[in-house]
Amino acid sequence: MNEVYQQLISILYGIWQRRNYALITAWVVTVIGWFAVAQIPNQYEASARIYVDTQSMLNTLMKGMTANTDVLQQLNMVRQTLISRPNMEKVVRMTDLDLRAKNESELEAIILDLQKRISLQSSGVNLFKLGFEDKDPELSKKVVQSLLTLFVEANIGASRKDLAGTRRFLDEQIRKHEQELAAAERRKAEFQQKNLGFLPGESSYFDKLQEARSDLVVANAALEEAKLRRDELNRHLKMIPPYVVTAGAGGVPTVGGGSDLPQRIAAKQRRLDELRERGYKDQHPDVVIMKETIEALRKEYEREQRAMVERLEKGDSDSVVPGSGMVPNPVYEQLKVRLIEMETQIASLRGRLEQKQQAVEKLEAMAQRVPEVEAEMARLNRDYNIIKANYEKLLERRESARMAQDLETKTDGVQIRVIDPPQVPQIPSSPNRLLLLTGVLLLGLGAGIAVAFLLSQLHTTFPNVQRLRDSFSLPVLGSISALVSERERRMQMRNMVAFGIGAAGLFGAYTGVILIEMLRGNILVS
Repeated sequence: MNEVYQQLISILYGIWQRRNYALITAWVVTVIGWFAVAQIPNQYEASARIYVDTQSMLNTLMKGMTANTDVLQQLNMVRQTLISRPNMEKVVRMTDLDLRAKNESELEAIILDLQKRISLQSSGVNLFKLGFEDKDPELSKKVVQSLLTLFVEANIGASRKDLAGTRRFLDEQIRKHEQELAAAERRKAEFQQKNLGFLPGESSYFDKLQEARSDLVVANAALEEAKLRRDELNRHLKMIPPYVVTAGAGGVPTVGGGSDLPQRIAAKQRRLDELRERGYKDQHPDVVIMKETIEALRKEYEREQRAMVERLEKGDSDSVVPGSGMVPNPVYEQLKVRLIEMETQIASLRGRLEQKQQAVEKLEAMAQRVPEVEAEMARLNRDYNIIKANYEKLLERRESARMAQDLETKTDGVQIRVIDPPQVPQIPSSPNRLLLLTGVLLLGLGAGIAVAFLLSQLHTTFPNVQRLRDSFSLPVLGSISALVSERERRMQMRNMVAFGIGAAGLFGAYTGVILIEMLRGNILVS
């Protein structure tokens, strides 16, 4: 740390020894710099502030019914196109700058210079600042006024042109979609006519096939159930005699022509039921004998009934039972009618089963063709629905664009207000002379210190004993202080006074220049 301190002291001592050179350099650089600042011409900026009002009452009421134009995006586009070459040519003609150009090259240079110096800045959500800077204040005002005119015209006409172009585009797209929709409807109708038998209704082919198979199973089950009921009727019909014999005395009928076989069969059946209730199995001898007896009595009864029917058919009714009459058995007749009805129902069910079977076979035979037809029909319907949906959307948007165009042309959807019109500037906007003058002073001081430091490095001295010890390996025996005479002391005093006057004069000159600049505003302008 001590070495750094000693090095710094040495540098400062070297600069202080050559302070006069530093002061002279600072004066020269400062005077030259202030003269250069004085040669910089003043620039005058003319500007205008514009407010764009997009929130009108009618726009709020029509929100959602009309096509909303993005005003900020529109203004951003105008900002980009404002400094385009056609607009710059208009500004050049409106401000008579084209009179300064002698040829196309000079005119091109003027246009490029205008594009660089024009500014359009956003000061808020709907507030914009348009500015231009030039050394001629009248020209600055004319350029801003011309740009303001172009800005207003561009914003008023841009949205209307855009809406008109949008409507033309929508009309063209609608005509195109109408043709595509008609073509899609024609292809769909031709395909339906060609594949009428293969097209599905509300359900698909596989749903129909599954439903037909289910109907076939139900019809088959209904037929089997009807057959079982018919067989049961036949079994009961065989057990019931077709005729009954009525007795002459007392009016009590005797079934089977006076035979007691039905009563005996009924008695044996009751006896068999009693044996089973007691727990006898079918293999028990009593049960076996009882069953054989019942079967024999039934066979005998059936033979008796057949013989009676044969005699009745021959007309020999008196030989059956003398003194008694034969009448048809009403139960037998009812069973016979029900059996006929059941046969009719079975025939109907067979016909229905055949129809269901044919329907299943037909659908199974169409298994290869129907899915292809359904897929093609689905594709046609999808294309048709897409075209139709786009067509309906285009119709809605055309109506929205029409209402938006009416809203734009018949009302003030976007109101542009000039808050601050351009004025001829009286005070220069640049350069910032206070800053430049201060910078020149600092530059001069830095240059003076740099010169003094450079000279100290070129002509090195030893300001103290420590520096001498650090520079040589030889031992330092001692040091002798300088003996200053009265004359040398007066000379040093005069040098210090001269240096102080020079430094004070430099800062005094800077203070005077700054005061004059602040009071007059246009100092050192030639």
